[in-house]
Amino acid sequence: MIFNNSIGIKQTIRYEWMNYTVDLIKSGLNNDEIKKELFTYLSERKGNGKIGDRAEKTMSLAVTILMNIWIAPKNGLTNFRDKLLNVMNQNNRLICHWAMISSAYPFWFNMSYTIGSLFKHQDRVKKSQIMSRTYEILGERNTVERCSRYVIRSFISWNLIKDDGKAGFYKKNKILDVSDIQLVCILIEALLNAIPEERIPLNTILNCPAFFNFSIPLINGANISKENQNISIERFSVNEEYVSLKNKIYKG
Repeated sequence: MIFNNSIGIKQTIRYEWMNYTVDLIKSGLNNDEIKKELFTYLSERKGNGKIGDRAEKTMSLAVTILMNIWIAPKNGLTNFRDKLLNVMNQNNRLICHWAMISSAYPFWFNMSYTIGSLFKHQDRVKKSQIMSRTYEILGERNTVERCSRYVIRSFISWNLIKDDGKAGFYKKNKILDVSDIQLVCILIEALLNAIPEERIPLNTILNCPAFFNFSIPLINGANISKENQNISIERFSVNEEYVSLKNKIYKG
């Protein structure tokens, strides 16, 4: 799989912040009003979940990320955002948040893939292993290390992973059952948004390590294309189906 090499997530993004942002949208506020509310909200909320004053720069970075995810998404993601808002409820919020942040910031998807790949072979992973694989993709830079740390702490806030006693060790949290075909298609579309490849085998998608926290059923291309009008299926044989987006966002 080819990865988008952008980073962008320069602050921890806590799960409750994502919920608060969506609640602001649903309250009917306009974009400027939402931005103002986010500044007020985050002025006393730190990335570690504690209450306390924050530096203006770090607060501003967090607000910008939240705005780019849900309020004013770039790269043609507005229709995808609107679709997620229409289907979102209390039971599927995490899935919708994951799909939207992966689409807006492919680095989130990259980190999910990296950590999920490690979990395929072991019950707990070390930060040094995560960083080694991330460096292979993006190069060994201070920015990569710092932003990777932010995403790891975000994953913990979202209950995707949890600390495993010893510092720098993590294990998976509860697996979410994604049996609704509509939600499966949302995850597939998010994956295709996040990578620069034009098309990818369906079997590769359904077994993608980035979905390590989701239990996804085996489905065929006909069910996918029937449910999601933005996903195209090319069938070359009984067991060979390729998936692509009709409206591709990232070109690499």
